[in-house]
This record gives sequence, structure tokens and C-alpha cells, in this order.
Amino acid sequence: MAPSRVAPRLIGLLAAHFAAQDHGRVDRLRRLLHSVEGQTRRVPLLVSWSAEDAPAAAEDIGRQSVAERAAAVFGEFEELGVVYAMPRLRGRSSQFEHYSRLQQTMARHVKADRQPLVFFTDDDDIWHPQRAEEYLAAATQHPEAEVLACRMHISPGLAPRLPPDASAQEVSRRQAAGEFRVTLCDEKPSEGLFGTATGEYFDIAVAWQVFESFFRRHNEAVIGNCFADIRFRTFLLRWPGCIHRFLPHGYSDDGQDEAPWMYFYDRPTEAYTTPTTEEDLRYVCDDLPDVERISGIRQTLDCVLFQLAPTRPPLQITDLQFAQKLVGILRDQNRGTVLMALDRCRIHGVQVVGGADTNSPWAWPPPVDGD
Repeated sequence: MAPSRVAPRLIGLLAAHFAAQDHGRVDRLRRLLHSVEGQTRRVPLLVSWSAEDAPAAAEDIGRQSVAERAAAVFGEFEELGVVYAMPRLRGRSSQFEHYSRLQQTMARHVKADRQPLVFFTDDDDIWHPQRAEEYLAAATQHPEAEVLACRMHISPGLAPRLPPDASAQEVSRRQAAGEFRVTLCDEKPSEGLFGTATGEYFDIAVAWQVFESFFRRHNEAVIGNCFADIRFRTFLLRWPGCIHRFLPHGYSDDGQDEAPWMYFYDRPTEAYTTPTTEEDLRYVCDDLPDVERISGIRQTLDCVLFQLAPTRPPLQITDLQFAQKLVGILRDQNRGTVLMALDRCRIHGVQVVGGADTNSPWAWPPPVDGD
């Protein structure tokens, strides 16, 4: 059991990267920081960020670069005491490479008897004014909890993203009008190896030792992986210590308009696609002739398997789990997808072992009763 925290301390962490031409992201950064400034309980926000350099185009002469604009925004809000930004990293760094940098820096200052809770944000989302207050209230009421998981946030749904100058007050007004999608997680997690759940790691605050443990247990390949966020969320929700799941005050499973919406995740609901790679070409066959479809299948399989990949291999799953919970989630189910799924398991260090039935459930076509 974790030690009691009579007066919990909460620290926000932001990992941000700005592409060379992404001026809109800088505008949304300002939007985020205004919402952090407006918290009813002010908490420090620590930032690690990177930005790409790019040759100046003729139309950009005399205009600040994305990196310069981002630095200016951070500087402005540092003067207000809202944010504390580390020096810029040049080039591109992944989100969790930034979190690793923050963890290493903080580790030099965190005291064993005064360990904080940390929670997370993206650079283009919006906080409800009571977001920090709600996490601090949950931590005070449940000092034994090492993971505090808010069960809800909101997003545009099928609507477009909010404009860069949108405010938390505008989000509250439009949420009250029923314009946004509410993502509500179950009170209890799904059982089993492939348990599913909605939500984002932005919904979770964790004790320092949990945050530090993630980076201690994973290598640079994991930290730099594009699915590191999914791995991190799974790691937190499977933490062996105390996990407290909560809804903000005034909210119930039936919903309440006046309750804090906590976090506006500014991503419309849409299919996620990943670019095709040379790796996808090796799966082309009669059953899978479309390389773009293969790319989508690979992304789906890797997304699931990356959550399961062991820090100390091998991890074993049964042939029934493979057939029902991995191949079974795919729209395309044929010999090609089975072989592809087996290969992705091998790559991720996940072993598929046979069950009592001598007719392997992943054989294609599957056995039919009476055969």
C-alpha cells in the first residue's frame, strides 16, 4: 500500500513537438495554456518540447518561425507562472522521449517523503477550470490510490475541431448544448488478457513511483515507439497497486450538464490510418492483395500486441485468445491475416500456444461441426 498523502501535490506534464510549418499548433498551444491559467487550483505545468527547423520560404520572410513563435508563447506564460519549459530540443523527438526527459530531470529533485502525483496533457487540448481541483479532491479522499483514473472526457465526435481561439468557457457552453461526444469509461475494467477500455492516458494521474517505474521497465525502443501512449495507459491501468476510478463531482453515469467535463480531447472521431511501408509488402498475397489494407491491419495488430509485449519475454497467449481476441477483431479473416497476425506476434515477442483441441482455432478455414 502506498503511503498516505495528507496534502497531495499535483504536477502537470506536457510533451510537445512542433513541425516546421505547423503554425496552427502554436495557436492551439496558447489556447491550452490559457485553460491551465484558468484553473481553480493552480498547479505547475512542466514542459519538454522540440521543434523542427526549415528553410525560410519567400512568403515567410519577416515572419517568425514555428519554433520562434512556440518559444515566445512559452516565455509569455512562464512570466505568468503558468508553465516551466525546458530548453527546446532541435529536430523531432517523440512524445514519450519528452516524458523520459522530464522524468530524468524531475528525479533529481523529487524527495522520497514528498513524492508528487503527475498528470498529463497534449499541447492542443483544453482543460476544464476544475480539472486539477478534481484530481486533488480524489487524491485527498483516496490517499492509498497510486493511480487516479477519471472515467470521462469530451471530444468533438463527428464535428470538426475547435478553432484555435476557442476557450474553456465556449467548450462548457457547447457541451451544455449537447454538441460534443462524451467518452465514459466503465466503473470496472474489462477482464482478461485482451481487456478493452475507452479513454486516453490524459484521463489519468499517477503517483511518482508509478510514472518512474514505466521508464525504468522499458527501453528506448519502446519509449520511441508510436504506440508508447497505448502501452503507457495499459501499464497504468494494470498497475498492481491501488487504482481509483472516479467521475467528477456532480457527474453520474446518467450525465449532468453542470458537472466538470475535465478534458476536451480535440480529435474528431475518424479512422486512424498509418502510411504503408516496405514491411507491408511481404504480406501481399492472394488473400491480401491491397497493400493499403495490409497497412491498416498491421497498425491494428501492432496496437493490440504492443500493449501486451513483455518486458521479459516470452509472453504466451492461447490459440483461442489468438483466434477470438486478435484475429477476431479484424474485418478481414482469412489465411493471409492469420499468417500476418502470427508474424506480428513473433515480432512483439508474444508466443501462441495450443490448447486442448487438436484442431487449432486459427486454421483456415475453421473446422465445421460434423467435419
